[in-house]
Amino acid sequence: MKTWTLILNRSKLWFAGSVFLAIALSKISASETLWSLKPLVRPALPQPSITNESNNPIDWFVNHRQVQQGLKSSPRASHRQLLRRVFNDVWGLPPLYEDLEWLNETGMEKGWAQLVDRLLGSPHYGERWARHWMDVIHFAETHGHDEDAPREHAWPYRDYLIQSFNNDKPYAQFAREQIAGDAMRPENAESLIGTGFLAAGPWDESSQMGIQDGTLDKKVAQYLDRDDMITTTMSTFLGLTVHCARCHDHKFDPISIEDYYSLQAVFAGVDRNNRPFDRDNDIHQKRQTLLSQKTDLLANRYPEGELLNQHAKARIDRWNDSRQSVLDRWTFSVPDFAEESASKASFQPKDHSLFFPKPTSDQGLLAWTFSSPYTKPTAIQLEVLPDDRLPNQGPGWASNGNFRLSEFKVFTRPDPTTPWVQVPLQQPQNDFSEHSTSVRYLIDNDNETTWGILPQTGTAHRCFFELSPETLIQKGGQIKIELQHYHKEALWIGRCRVSLTDAARQDIQPFLEAELDKAFSTPEDQRTRVQQLTLSRHATLEHWNQKLNELPPASQVYAATSFFDSAGNFKPSLGPREVRKLIRGDIQSPREIMLPGALSQLKDIPWNPNERELSQESERRLTLAEWISHPRNGLFWRSMANRIWQHHFGSPLAGTPNDLGHSGQAPTHPELLDWLACELRDSNGSLKHLHRLILNSSTYQQSATFRDAAAEIDASNQYYWRMSPRRLDAESFRDTLLALSQDLATEMGGPSVKQFNMRPGIHVTPIVDYKGFAPGESAMTRRSIYRFLFRTLPDPFMQAMDCPDASSWTPKRTVSMGPLQALALMNDEFVIYMGQRLSETLNQDYAKVPSSITALFRKALLRDPTPEEMLIFSEYTSQHSLANACRFLFNSNAFMFIE
Repeated sequence: MKTWTLILNRSKLWFAGSVFLAIALSKISASETLWSLKPLVRPALPQPSITNESNNPIDWFVNHRQVQQGLKSSPRASHRQLLRRVFNDVWGLPPLYEDLEWLNETGMEKGWAQLVDRLLGSPHYGERWARHWMDVIHFAETHGHDEDAPREHAWPYRDYLIQSFNNDKPYAQFAREQIAGDAMRPENAESLIGTGFLAAGPWDESSQMGIQDGTLDKKVAQYLDRDDMITTTMSTFLGLTVHCARCHDHKFDPISIEDYYSLQAVFAGVDRNNRPFDRDNDIHQKRQTLLSQKTDLLANRYPEGELLNQHAKARIDRWNDSRQSVLDRWTFSVPDFAEESASKASFQPKDHSLFFPKPTSDQGLLAWTFSSPYTKPTAIQLEVLPDDRLPNQGPGWASNGNFRLSEFKVFTRPDPTTPWVQVPLQQPQNDFSEHSTSVRYLIDNDNETTWGILPQTGTAHRCFFELSPETLIQKGGQIKIELQHYHKEALWIGRCRVSLTDAARQDIQPFLEAELDKAFSTPEDQRTRVQQLTLSRHATLEHWNQKLNELPPASQVYAATSFFDSAGNFKPSLGPREVRKLIRGDIQSPREIMLPGALSQLKDIPWNPNERELSQESERRLTLAEWISHPRNGLFWRSMANRIWQHHFGSPLAGTPNDLGHSGQAPTHPELLDWLACELRDSNGSLKHLHRLILNSSTYQQSATFRDAAAEIDASNQYYWRMSPRRLDAESFRDTLLALSQDLATEMGGPSVKQFNMRPGIHVTPIVDYKGFAPGESAMTRRSIYRFLFRTLPDPFMQAMDCPDASSWTPKRTVSMGPLQALALMNDEFVIYMGQRLSETLNQDYAKVPSSITALFRKALLRDPTPEEMLIFSEYTSQHSLANACRFLFNSNAFMFIE
């Protein structure tokens, strides 16, 4: 009893404390304006100290805080240290020894500013800084989740980032293009490519494509997908954790649950898919106009009078001819009854269907074989059919006519003497799925998941799968079908048929819709107005598709879109979906419909909704983009200034760059951050202007020498009394090895290079092999930013070097030093190969060991070896080869760390 009393008293105390904390926080929120939400006003410059000879305001702000703490800056670093530092910061590549000789000869006063301009003017700058941006937005080129399918067209967005940084695109324009470039400048392909930002994160393919539209599960998937877009947008551009208001008002920041769902409404019509674009803006504009007409047609915004005019019948007749030619390419299977289960079935030659007798067990499979009518067919279709012999006319043997199919498997072999090989199936589509079942479950290798069709029994249904272009099926070869039933009850299929086609994939989809079959089968003079509109709409659509096909082939980018070709249950919204406020984030607790909006606390930033914005999703995004990038939005400018500082000094002024709220870390130098933000805003959003200010400051140029007295006052160096040493990140390390060995390719842009061997998996996720990929392959010579990035299958070497997991946002990378890294640096095939390549370069020019070692140190460290280092490396080289000595140096702190 005493124990329960104690627990009760503690619970009361905890509850009272929680209430007190909540009240206190609410009072703080109400009475104190969050520092990051205050209007952005240029602060007064502090008076420089007598000892500070710099004319750079950055140094004045830093020195002012140092004086308050009893600190002072360190002397300027050596030319060698500065060169390694600035080349790594701006390019992510090493300097040449000739750069050191040039700076020594020219001098800092004249040469440094010239060097900074040279570095910022190089394309390598964009390659380096685009990678930082990709960390923040968790960019990768696969979907992630349990179905990690590749995105072969994500790379144009990466190239857009590189080009934008190199062109010093105004930051406000840069932001607006990524949120709503397609609405801002629809005639410009580059702006459309920018919307790859919204599609950069993971995408749950199994939920989006496998779950029926209109179900609660599908709505949950759509809410979660929009949540990723909201989080990416608001944390990247504003540094706020808006997503924390999904279930209730934000516990720490002035962000209401209504604010959150207003942002959900902004993205209510957005999905992720490949979008066509053209580098030629004239062609791009023609294509976008046709696509816009298609969108209006499919969204029922196209005038009915245009669809039912005198040209309608001719359009329908032409389209019917085309439709029939595609339908004629479907060939039904004729079983040879070699399988035991098929021998018990009865074949109906009239419609090529198989009728299976009532099952005698709960679980098992139906199987039959037939000869392939095609070489490399493009698709396979399973139809389940009603029958009077089945309960409730079927098509299943359940008492209500339902069935539960666990797996649909296809095998092939060229002849009976060879073993069966499973055929990978992809892009499943169907006309209907019972709640909690999905046609995608037929290819997930999970016997617990199924496809069923309740309550739509007593009628035909079909599902359809694309076959990989690499399929091994040959004309005349054998195909085996297995319908696997592993449900706990005897819910078997009773009647079905299978067919194959070799028609082009893009021609198949329009003819899978049941409503078209019904409309065409109705005599012309008996068709309803709805049927006439349906046929005319599809015929008009086909006409515009032909117009699109007459244009040169389009490029593709994986980006935000509200229009694309349907794939199974993944269909475009064609307009904003309804968004309701969800109490506690529960899809089953919806409240009022939400209109698009932003953060209500920022009242001095105008949000100007209009009727067009409410009806067109792209206009909603454009309004948000203009609100975010407004000159008076201090969050927008502070956030980016904070990130720029972070990548030059290793730590941001405000320590949590994705959380500038109450629960994040306040800036150590708030006036400096505001001054930098004003400089960014008032320079027309020039990031290079900010770089120049920082790189030309004494604060940036000081040495990394450790001082005990200063460390006692400021152990974490938050007042910048020295430059903190930083380890090379994964990409810089890899690219530096390529540069030193003279193997680094100069090619920029283009499709990402796959630095691995890849083959199809049994399901969606492919099988990837990094270890077996030869380090000498040409793909390995490209800069790391051009690597193809997997989410769930990352490169083990890059992962060991703290390359981030693209499944989550990475505003700051983890930096670790452990045994796994040392092992990777000593044993990784790529590092070994780079050591060999560098040694070959050195051996060509220097025959003697001491000369080679001196050249190695000058290349890698911009200095000569000390006498002790010369002795150690000479002995090591004599015993283990120059290639191993190179690898030895790669693993040293002198190489790995930038001072």
